[in-house]
Amino acid sequence: MSSFGWLDADAGARRRMLEVIDLFREPGTVDELGIGAVRDALSDMLFPGTSVLHTRLRYVLFLPWLLQRAADGGGTHDEMREHFRTHEYQLIPSLEAGGESTGVFGRVAGGELKRLPSIAYWSALTTWGIVRADSTNAFFRSAADLRALQRRTPTSDDPESRGWMPQPALDPALPPAPHHLLKATSFALTADEAGYLSDRIAESTAGTALAWLCEHPPGELPDAAWDIDLTQAPTTIRNQLDHAHRFSLAINGASILYNLLLAEQIDNPDRIDRYRALLDSWATEIRVTRVLDDWDRADWWNTILHQNARVAAGAQRFINRWLDHVTASADIADDPAARELVRDREIQIKRGRARLANRAALDSWNGDSGMGRLMFRWHIVRNHLADLADGRAAA
Repeated sequence: MSSFGWLDADAGARRRMLEVIDLFREPGTVDELGIGAVRDALSDMLFPGTSVLHTRLRYVLFLPWLLQRAADGGGTHDEMREHFRTHEYQLIPSLEAGGESTGVFGRVAGGELKRLPSIAYWSALTTWGIVRADSTNAFFRSAADLRALQRRTPTSDDPESRGWMPQPALDPALPPAPHHLLKATSFALTADEAGYLSDRIAESTAGTALAWLCEHPPGELPDAAWDIDLTQAPTTIRNQLDHAHRFSLAINGASILYNLLLAEQIDNPDRIDRYRALLDSWATEIRVTRVLDDWDRADWWNTILHQNARVAAGAQRFINRWLDHVTASADIADDPAARELVRDREIQIKRGRARLANRAALDSWNGDSGMGRLMFRWHIVRNHLADLADGRAAA
């Protein structure tokens, strides 16, 4: 059995590592061919603040409410942090008492929960401007420092004389917490909460697809973001989603071909037939949709590298060469150059662990590795938009 570890440097590093682990549970998102940096660049560009660790949107309200509750309890910053941690665990039975089961952090693990919601949602809280602190530790240090400063500062009846005082690290417009928060609560947003989150997300991520969708809620939430009616969306957003659509479809063929090569390596006729059929269907879709015919690849790479200038040169070369093969080849399944490209790419990024070069690694393959199409966290965003829609309907 394989295992790996990492140095827990800070909350951000911990969240990113947990996202990597969570990707192993998502069909199609295992990065067998080293295109994860491009996938993540598009995801962050379209839907900033989101994460594959997210479940339900109301957690971005639960957490600041619990932060405030812990800070109001007083004590040192370490004591406040421990109170907050206790509150996170108390939220589990509260949600269960409110009738929730799906999407509850710790519903199974309970007090043994290691992946706390504060880790999963901290990027959303800071990106969306709900909390202004790099970590829970920084938040409670700030709260303790602010309380000490207030104790040392003379009070005055003149409001202007108090205007220079630093503000708490929570958005002052945050809706009030329900009184029964740690007794029985649910994921259902109130109308006021949905309005607040829509405005906060749209303002903090202005110019993105996420902001536009918050301001222009779609009537239906399809299986892919690019299937939404975008005729009224800004050109930049339409172009970004068009790039995402084209890339998702085009690179999917490389994943299918990779699995075909593995099936041939172990000489499994059923899997060979299955992956060849999938490649035929994929090639037909490429041909019918003509998705690569007029793709402005220069603009595509400008878009990606503007978001993440550190996309490895090897990944860029692999993607460009794959797109060239798809455009030129009539039969990608038996194209020797395409096969060699995929084989070399796995060996380049995995070296001795590559399945196509290591029989022990190949023996652990169970099929369908990285087969699903990239959706750039749309399934998470769709859940958040559905929660907002339900909250608006509550009015």
